[in-house]
Amino acid sequence: MMENRRIIGPISHILAVCRKKDKTDTALKAAFLLMQMADLILTLVAARSGWVELNPIMRAQLDSLAVMAFVKFVIPGLVSWFVPGRMLIPAILLLCGVVGWNLKEMICLAF
Repeated sequence: MMENRRIIGPISHILAVCRKKDKTDTALKAAFLLMQMADLILTLVAARSGWVELNPIMRAQLDSLAVMAFVKFVIPGLVSWFVPGRMLIPAILLLCGVVGWNLKEMICLAF
């Protein structure tokens, strides 16, 4: 009986740590994809309001919503599938800055 505790105790601890890492990993990947969607929505709102897209790559894709959705969701979805969540933290922070900047600019130019 005592040997079973010595074996099962560390295994249950390892499983608990893995579950916690999986939840954190999933949350970071979801945050990355949500920030991509926020950037896509803000880009579309700004373009439909008549403002010019400054990114030349995205400016060329404004004609097709399918291409923009592919670039802003499918490619990042594949990236988040293969990259560990903790490696996406710099990208999430950068996207937070981009979305924040876009919101600030839209509010300043609207009023």
